[in-house]
Amino acid sequence: MPSKQLVLIRHAKSAYPVGVDDHERPLNERGVRDATAVGEWLANSGLLDLNLSVVVSSARRAQETWALINRSIIEVVARTEPRLYEASPQTILAVIQETPIEVAALVIIAHNPGLEDAASTIASNRESSSYQMLAEKYPTSGVSVFEVADWAAIATDSAFLTSFSVPRG
Repeated sequence: MPSKQLVLIRHAKSAYPVGVDDHERPLNERGVRDATAVGEWLANSGLLDLNLSVVVSSARRAQETWALINRSIIEVVARTEPRLYEASPQTILAVIQETPIEVAALVIIAHNPGLEDAASTIASNRESSSYQMLAEKYPTSGVSVFEVADWAAIATDSAFLTSFSVPRG
């Protein structure tokens, strides 16, 4: 069975404006640059040639991250998923498990600590240098890519981490 590609992206760096609710925090200047760099990374990754689905947290910083990533992507409409805001690893895995079988590549844009914990949980190759980088720190704009056999079967040790990078603008 051909593998599917799972891309877990932590939203770009956000600002902390006084009086603004956490859910509504925008990206800061560095976040704008870095989200643009993630978009360039995604455009060069080859993933856009696959049947792609994108699911984004409802938080403003995640939505802005996707908007900047999507500048170079044509005809990819993201689905906003409120469950991804402050999501536990189990919730993130549940969102992945709901992905239709025909989707070949899934991009999730969410938050730590849930995103990092989900990535650490599903990785089957914890001895790899990519996993060591992921485990050391999953910073804003961090991108992990996994090979997955079946969306519905995503669980502990079920995905092969092929890369971890942190594009910077």
